[in-house]
Amino acid sequence: MFVCHCRAVTDGEIREAITAGACDLDEVGRSCGAGITCGGCCPLIQELLAEHAPAPPAPAAGDDLAPRLALAGDRP
Repeated sequence: MFVCHCRAVTDGEIREAITAGACDLDEVGRSCGAGITCGGCCPLIQELLAEHAPAPPAPAAGDDLAPRLALAGDRP
């Protein structure tokens, strides 16, 4: 499917750019040309970037307790 109609760039081409290392709109634009003319496709490009974003690292054992302890201490 075409994502960028101005430059005739498909979602597959954008995914390839992301897989090759593009991690923001500017890098996608430099790689395949999408998002650099009118900007109408930028929200869709952002969605594709979000789909390919790495998952945040899991907290180390015991790290998940610190926020709860801080919150508990803040209660009246």
